[in-house]
Amino acid sequence: MNFLRMLIAVTSASAIGLVGGASADAGARPSPAAPGGLSWRACPDRPGAECGVIKVPLDWSAPEGATIDLAVVRRKATGPGSRVGTLFYNPGGPGVPAALLVRDHASGTFSDELRRRFDIVGIDPRGVGASTPAVRCGLPVHDPAISQFPKSRTGYERLVASSRAVGRSCARGTGPLLGHLGTADVARDFDAVRAALGVAKVSFFGKSYGSMLGARYARMFPDRVRTMALDGAVDQGIPTSRLVVDAAGAVEDSFGRFTAWCAGTATCALHGRDAGTVWDSLVARAEREPIGVRGGRPLTAGELRYTAYAFLTGIPEFAGGLATAIAQAERGDAQLFASMRAQALDDPVSTAAYRSILCTDVDPRIRGYRDVRDRMRRVAKAAPHMRGTSEFWDMTVSCAGWPVAPARAPHARPIKGLPPVLVVGNTHDPATPLRWARSLSARIRGSGLLTYDGDGHTAYRRSACATRHVDAYLVTGRLPAAGTVCRARPGAHKNGTSGRSTTSKS
Repeated sequence: MNFLRMLIAVTSASAIGLVGGASADAGARPSPAAPGGLSWRACPDRPGAECGVIKVPLDWSAPEGATIDLAVVRRKATGPGSRVGTLFYNPGGPGVPAALLVRDHASGTFSDELRRRFDIVGIDPRGVGASTPAVRCGLPVHDPAISQFPKSRTGYERLVASSRAVGRSCARGTGPLLGHLGTADVARDFDAVRAALGVAKVSFFGKSYGSMLGARYARMFPDRVRTMALDGAVDQGIPTSRLVVDAAGAVEDSFGRFTAWCAGTATCALHGRDAGTVWDSLVARAEREPIGVRGGRPLTAGELRYTAYAFLTGIPEFAGGLATAIAQAERGDAQLFASMRAQALDDPVSTAAYRSILCTDVDPRIRGYRDVRDRMRRVAKAAPHMRGTSEFWDMTVSCAGWPVAPARAPHARPIKGLPPVLVVGNTHDPATPLRWARSLSARIRGSGLLTYDGDGHTAYRRSACATRHVDAYLVTGRLPAAGTVCRARPGAHKNGTSGRSTTSKS
């Protein structure tokens, strides 16, 4: 989601998206306007962008206590006469700064139609981006010496001890904020921004983890929602023991799509060979001895698998890069894998926020090594090539020893009292499988499901068809016809260039 993609930035053109969100009761009281309100100033060197800061309580159960600052950026509708309202945006992660995207990358993030019709507001969630204090951890979140797939009880105990040590370093570096990073807290923050803006209802667009934030906001403040689109959706009402199996299958599906692409594409570096067999041999070799990297540290088998997953989130855009990386590593130099790994896993700021927020939100529900061993069997069966690697596996096993207790497990009660909500899912999304979008859509009363029959993580700006449907819904509030599917155009590999829609029974 998405939680996965999760989003840790993979490259400037793509991001991984993941999951999150602690449960909260429906009917929560609207958050009061934050102390000090919200004032705007022109963002330096960014024409049309307004930058602001708003103070919110560190602990919403003690609103008169300490406060923290949230960074907010707004771009007003470019067609004032056509403006329909205010659109809150969350790109996922958790850990991706929405304010930065709205300020610096609005034209690449949003269609002309959305920019014309909405005041678009990006809020850096607490602990993220320019919001202060930021999450800081004294130890790296990912330690290559610690296997996330322990082969013994001792290995499992090392994994839990590592998670506990990382969490304690985050507590020292972050302070009291570490215990107040849950999605329910962020939803209250967003409602405080809404109140400070003086608008009765907002539209919301969330991708990947942002879908979890949107669902949480919808459950807590249903009467504050005008429209809501959730792309790359995760249903947190599904138990984590099933989520990891679903996620493993989705990654394996995308890997199979990659090998099929390679078999049919002459420019693939592995064309003419069985790419799956080449990959299995490479990983088996790395299990015996990490693969060397020219000028850097060798990579373990686990690192190769997770980095391949990072490539897969951008398929078909990154298919050629993954094939070249495998061929290069087969020759003894995993440089391309190392470069992608550095972008996906090594940034200390984004990974610190990612891990700290998810471990606050997600209860791994792991009952010791025997439980982990059973889950490993199931994910390996679902993913013979990728062996269960996924963001949800990373998230659940790495939160097993976290020193901050997670919020209570999410419940599966329906979300109701909303206008129609649009949920979007891809048939071949490696981070957030389509079945999660279907499940979340079924959980939100009166919602609709839009399907993109294509690859990669999330559909907006990847499929021109999906983009049109999301835009039309956010502007008008009218859902696409039931059963609408956006089809990828054969050979269309660039974001926003593919897609036509059909309507069928789902």
